[in-house]
Amino acid sequence: MASKRRFFFFLLLLIVLAAGLRWLGLQDDLDQERLRSGIERWGAWGPLLYIAIFAVAPVLFLPGLPITLAGGLAFGPLWGTVYASIGSTLGAGFAFLVARYFAREAVSEMLGERWKRIEAGVAERGWVFVALTRLIPLFPFNLLNYAFGLTRISFATYLFTSWLFMLPGTAAYVIFSSSLLGLIKGEVSPAFLVGLVLLLAVSLVPFFYRRRKGSKGSLPKGILWAALLLLPLLPIRNADAAGAEERIDLLTNRAGENGLPEGWRPLTFPRISRHTDYRLIEEAGRPVIQAVSRQSASGLYHPLDLDPHLYEALSWCWKVDRIISKGDETRKKGDDYAARIYVTFRFDPDTASFWERTKFSFLKRVYGEYPPKAAINYIWANRLPKGEAVPNAYTDRARMVAIESGSERVGQWVCQARSLYADYRWLFNEEPPPLSGIAVMTDTDDTGEEASAFYADLVLKAK
Repeated sequence: MASKRRFFFFLLLLIVLAAGLRWLGLQDDLDQERLRSGIERWGAWGPLLYIAIFAVAPVLFLPGLPITLAGGLAFGPLWGTVYASIGSTLGAGFAFLVARYFAREAVSEMLGERWKRIEAGVAERGWVFVALTRLIPLFPFNLLNYAFGLTRISFATYLFTSWLFMLPGTAAYVIFSSSLLGLIKGEVSPAFLVGLVLLLAVSLVPFFYRRRKGSKGSLPKGILWAALLLLPLLPIRNADAAGAEERIDLLTNRAGENGLPEGWRPLTFPRISRHTDYRLIEEAGRPVIQAVSRQSASGLYHPLDLDPHLYEALSWCWKVDRIISKGDETRKKGDDYAARIYVTFRFDPDTASFWERTKFSFLKRVYGEYPPKAAINYIWANRLPKGEAVPNAYTDRARMVAIESGSERVGQWVCQARSLYADYRWLFNEEPPPLSGIAVMTDTDDTGEEASAFYADLVLKAK
C-alpha cells in the first residue's frame, strides 16, 4: 500500500506542477536540450556522479524512484537506462555485501522474521526467487537488498539476476521520465508513449502472477487511475498544427541551379571575394552538402517563412575534417568555423520600435531587403565548451551556440537536434518572430585556414 500511495502522490504532484506551470506561462522555459547540454559540460563526471549517488542510495535507505526518474531527465532514454541500471545494481550489491559481511546481526534484527520468508524462498527456488521478487514488488526494495545478504545465494548469481530482472522496470521509468519536461509543456513524444506502455506492462506482472498462483486478483485499479490522471497532461493540437506537415526535409537529391540543392541559394557577404565551394553529393544513398573552404567565406541559404511555435524542432547531421586551430569565438579574427547551421528570424517593422525601424530601414537601403532581426548559429566550436553560448563577434543580433566542440569527433558523422523556439527564448529572452531561413556555412576567411565539412539530414519537424 505504501508503494501505491507514493506512486499516486507522484502522479498528483506531476499534474499539479504541470497545471501550475501552464497557469504561470512558464512551460516553454522547460528546455530539455539545455538541461542535458549543461550536464554534458561535466563530461564523464556527470554519469559517474549519478551512478555513485544511485549506488549509495539503497545502502542509506533512500528512495530509488526519484533518482531513476532523474536519470531519464538528465541523460535521455538510452543512456539514462544504462546509468540507472548500473547504479541500482551496484546499490543492490553494496547492501547485499553489508548484510553478509559487515552487519549481519544488525540487519537480522532490523528485518525480524521477514527475512526468513526470503531465505525459504531462496532455499526452495534459488535464483528464480530473486528474479520473481525483482519483477514483483512483494517486499520493499531496499529491505530486499539486505535480506538477500542473509541467505545462502551466491553474490554473483544474486547480482546478475538482480540486474537482469530489475532492467525492465528501470527502463520503463527512465524512458517515461525522459519525456516528462515535454509532457508538462503539452508535448507527447514517442518516448513518453513507449515509457507509458512499459510502465503498464510492468504493473500488470503482479496481476498475472497472482492469477497464475490462484490468488484472487483483479486488474489493478491503479493502472486505470494512472491513465485517467495523465489525460489532462495530453496536448490538444490547434488547427494550424493539425494542418501542418509533420516534417520538412530541407535537403533532397534534387539539384537546382548551378548544381546546388533545390531550394538553396548562395549566401555571400560584402567585401569578401573568396567564396566557399558547395556541392551536392550522395553518400550511402542520401543527399549531402559538401563544403570546402580555403581562406574563404560564404554559405548556402534556404529561405523559409514558418512559425517557430509550430516548426520548432530542427535536426541535422554533420562531419568535419578538422577544427580551426586559430579559431576564437570571442574575437573577429577568430570568427571561423569548420561547420555551422545558421538559423535566421524575420524582422517585422509593424512590431518593431522606432529605433529598430530606423536602423533596419537604413540596412534595407544598403542590402535591398530587411536583414534578419536575429540569428542563431549552431557551431562546431573551436574553443567554446559544448553547451555554452556567446554573442557573435561582429553583431549582438546573432548568438553562437556550441553544439560540438574540439577535435574529439572530427571525421565522424554527428547528429544533432534542437528546439528553435526554446533556444530563441533562452538566447534572446523574448518570443521568436517567424523563421526566415536556414543556412549551412563553412568559413575560414578570418584565420586564413582551410576546412572541409559535410551536412546531411536537415529536417524541420512540427509539434
